[in-house]
Amino acid sequence: MVDLFFRHSDTAQILIFAVCFALVGIVERICVGLPDAAVIRHMSLNALFVFIALPLELVVGVICFGVSRWATDHHFGLMFLQPAWLGLALRSGIVFVLLDLGDYVYHRIMHHTPWLWCFHLVHHTDQIVDSSTTVREHPGETIVRGSFLVLWTLVLGASEEVLLLRQAAESVFAVLSHSAVRMPREFGTWFGFVFVSPNLHHVHHHRALPYTDRNFGGVFSVWDRLFGTFVELEQTHCAFGLDTHGEAQSCARFGSLMTMPIWPKEGRLQPPSGP
Repeated sequence: MVDLFFRHSDTAQILIFAVCFALVGIVERICVGLPDAAVIRHMSLNALFVFIALPLELVVGVICFGVSRWATDHHFGLMFLQPAWLGLALRSGIVFVLLDLGDYVYHRIMHHTPWLWCFHLVHHTDQIVDSSTTVREHPGETIVRGSFLVLWTLVLGASEEVLLLRQAAESVFAVLSHSAVRMPREFGTWFGFVFVSPNLHHVHHHRALPYTDRNFGGVFSVWDRLFGTFVELEQTHCAFGLDTHGEAQSCARFGSLMTMPIWPKEGRLQPPSGP
């Protein structure tokens, strides 16, 4: 069974995400309650992104795991530059952690490079943040993110096992961190010392700077603490969306979101600004 799982690692990655998405969605409904008409429209809009993302994710997965197999077969990358006395488990753990660091770096680059931000802002224009926000990603960003992951996999020489474990963890935390269910304050504080929680990631979706450019972490929150991008904000003060894109209609139409990076309005290519 395990061998079958790894032989179809690209499909397994999508399956893991789907299971996490379904489970978190159920928890949301139990804790938050049934969605009203506005939330249903919002979730239906975000669901449309899946139809474009799924084939792209499959292609990225095939390429990424193919690169992983090549790197392993040729002993290429940081995985094989580490001293053997560290042991396979520790060396794999280091690569796992560095894959998450790569995601943090990628996320910061998306925010601070104008032509990349114009794709990423589609994700940030969501004015209701819940588990469905996870899949609200412009296909242009999916391609950029996938290309970055392929490059980072090659540089690190990540094995299929490590890569699949990292992608599984990323899927869990991506859905969890966007969930409308926030953790109790005390537990969330302890959890957030190491990991990304909904309490922390919701701050990242606040509509104005400096909060929009904080809390970039994917799985581990320690990168934000280490590189000075960590911040906390009370839930009652979080207002989702972007202050540069307050027009609700254009942010709630699939066609407008698809063309948003191609036909930008004045100021749209710039990172958000505000108090």
